[in-house]
Amino acid sequence: MKKKIFLLIFLAMVAFLLAGKSLFVQVLRSQLLAKPDFLSRSLASLSKGARLELIETQGSWYLVKNSNGLKGYVHRSAVIKSKSTLSGAIPYKKGASDQELALAAKGFNEGNEKKLRGGREYDFAAVDWVLDQGVPPAAVAAFVREGKLK
Repeated sequence: MKKKIFLLIFLAMVAFLLAGKSLFVQVLRSQLLAKPDFLSRSLASLSKGARLELIETQGSWYLVKNSNGLKGYVHRSAVIKSKSTLSGAIPYKKGASDQELALAAKGFNEGNEKKLRGGREYDFAAVDWVLDQGVPPAAVAAFVREGKLK
């Protein structure tokens, strides 16, 4: 009996330690970088919700491995230690989906959705266009060098 309890406690501790090694991207887009520097070469793009395995911490940078096994650096401001969710421990579904959160960011909620449904006065194509824009890290690095920014 004592062996079973010890084994269960040991397994729980191992699971707890392993759970702390996962990070999740919390920003819309980020980059897996070759060095712990914002202007470093990008190794891969990271999308919101992507799971990363924490290898080590270097100041405010994390050395991580992505789902493809690629190792690189990500700044701590781009990740969280647990996947964010609006749902709780109650067994029925609650919270919001990613699509609902995106609509909320554009000003939608249940009340005004009913008012706007079928209306043509709102066009969020420009908002979608802005969200789809991105500047490659190499272009940012060139801008910093050419402008002699520090």
